[in-house]
Amino acid sequence: METSIMSPIMQWGFAGFSGILLSILVWLIRELLKVLKENNRIIASNTEAINRVGGSADETFRVVDGLKNELYRRPCIAGR
Repeated sequence: METSIMSPIMQWGFAGFSGILLSILVWLIRELLKVLKENNRIIASNTEAINRVGGSADETFRVVDGLKNELYRRPCIAGR
């Protein structure tokens, strides 16, 4: 019995193997989409935290600048 690439057994085997590979590919894409959604959520929360820290740093800068100006207005007592 001669087996060639065109025999029905080979064709069905190839079709089955292609189906399995296609289902694995679909599963991998679904998992990738889940990871991307989670990644976007984490990026959004990190951006929000960075914006809060930036606002806090601006307020701290204003307070320190005001304190610096207040210290410059006071007379120096080191020379007495």
